Amino acid sequence: MSKVAALQAIADEIVKDNVCPELASGATQLVFAEGSPNADIVFIGEAPGKNEDQQGLPFVGAAGKFLNEMLESIGLKREDVYITNIVKYRPPNNRDPEPEEKKAFWPYLMRQL
Repeated sequence: MSKVAALQAIADEIVKDNVCPELASGATQLVFAEGSPNADIVFIGEAPGKNEDQQGLPFVGAAGKFLNEMLESIGLKREDVYITNIVKYRPPNNRDPEPEEKKAFWPYLMRQL
């Protein structure tokens, strides 16, 4: 199985396993990852925010703009790195994820990496 297929299987499994159903029910969609699955550099955030939830991609709001500028300053693009979050659904009102929410997604993140 290719890395892309393996990552898609993990994303599908998160949905199938109904990980953090209270977060999933309040989110627009799963925000899994973006970039190259073969990248040597990985950026991991805590959880998606409002913009990420709407677009389905990690780090697209203000933090994403900063990340893009930082990458550009060292000659890289988003496609050159792998970007994800520990928690894959937006917490209500952009609150910080609870420890148990992080714990629920941790095994999936470890497999992602």
